[in-house]
Amino acid sequence: MTHTDTADQSAVRSWLGIPYATADRFRSPRVVPFDPGLPYDQKGPAPLQAGDTSWLEADNGFSEDCLNLNIWAPTDTGDDPLPVIVYIFGGGWMLGANTQTTSNASGLAATGRAVGVSINYRLNAFGWLSLSQYGGALAEATNLGLQDIIAALQWVRANIARFGGDPDNVTVTGHSAGAYSALSLLAAPSADGLYHHLAAFSGMPARQVPARGAEERAHAVLTALGLQDDPEQLLDVDAKLLAETMAATQSSDPGAAHGVDNDLIAIVDDRTRPNGVLADVPMRVLESGQHRDINILFSSTTHELDWWVLHKTDEFDPGSIDALVAEFATRNRMPRSRARTIVAAYDTDGRTPVQVRGALLTDFSFTLPQTRGALAHAAAGGNAHLLSIGPVEGAHAVHGTEMYGIVGQPRPGASDAQIVRDTFVRDALLALASGNTEALWEPVTTVPAAKGLGDMPYDATVHAKDVLETFSGINRP
Repeated sequence: MTHTDTADQSAVRSWLGIPYATADRFRSPRVVPFDPGLPYDQKGPAPLQAGDTSWLEADNGFSEDCLNLNIWAPTDTGDDPLPVIVYIFGGGWMLGANTQTTSNASGLAATGRAVGVSINYRLNAFGWLSLSQYGGALAEATNLGLQDIIAALQWVRANIARFGGDPDNVTVTGHSAGAYSALSLLAAPSADGLYHHLAAFSGMPARQVPARGAEERAHAVLTALGLQDDPEQLLDVDAKLLAETMAATQSSDPGAAHGVDNDLIAIVDDRTRPNGVLADVPMRVLESGQHRDINILFSSTTHELDWWVLHKTDEFDPGSIDALVAEFATRNRMPRSRARTIVAAYDTDGRTPVQVRGALLTDFSFTLPQTRGALAHAAAGGNAHLLSIGPVEGAHAVHGTEMYGIVGQPRPGASDAQIVRDTFVRDALLALASGNTEALWEPVTTVPAAKGLGDMPYDATVHAKDVLETFSGINRP
């Protein structure tokens, strides 16, 4: 324990930069014990990554050796152990860290209702370049970042009681890539028993990269480095060069990741690969009822893709409706006629082609799989809640609009409406973590009952039903 933070309700103790595992490059993590003799008064190094990192508040730099976590607990935890909330940051598996304000779970601990944990995991090539097909020294390199997350949960189970947390009541939550990763735990047998609730914000039980795509990405990186004939030389490549090469081989189109047959970076469907981490894809696990005992909150925003519509318009613009139809058909392996019918459902209200693309991909990549996932979980006997986050004064409901609320941090310059919305998100997560799902809104049954939050452009439940109808029969693995 190092210092005491004063927050809204309770004083909070913090332990920063605790190592939870070690890992050699392209090797699986090995969990390490907690050393109570260290001060834990500084953030640990952030995951090594390419691009602009100025926003990450990485006080102690960046490193391949980044497997550390932060813990925040109320100063007075009382006699009973508290629920534990483990936060996984997002950033497309390429960016992010547990050092940034929107990864600081002290806001959850400040309520006195939970112990907050924020973890690092390997990014970029170090966590997500799939190389196990080459064998040898690379045989363990499949979904390494997800392996890191599972190792962190193993550490939490073994050690969190000493911080006032209940190892038998762990909620895993995350935003974007963090949410996709959280839901992928459902399909990872090595994660069984390490979590009890899941809260996925703007990340769904979908969008796995197929094994073919993962191998193509690896081949592209090796080729760019001139190492296609000797992949094990990757072990000796300069770390920054490797990160930059991985980033440079990614598509510059922010819509490319929203096709079902892609070779971008994400959780890999590695069931058929050497040393695969997943036993199936999350959607089928939900349908099976294998994890019906896990309470799940699925959440997305009403205008997820509008950040790119507004701020990356030229890159995101398909140019024409015909071009959008062709793209959607090709990337999702469907007849052009069916794609045209689906696109037509969004080519309304005077929308430009780029606005049509934003609305289409918001529903196809977020509303659709979260609704299907919630219905599947409920049908299998699980408890599922759907949340749709709408805009409020000062905050358009784009991807990331709820990030401060998830960890209970005050948003700089927030309007009163934003504060209300963020507080609702925080309290919903705390209710889920406590197991008090009765404090939430109506759960999903055979109807995709959804809670609308903010100034909703539509009734959330009606919209979910409409989306199911629009994409009826279309697979979204």
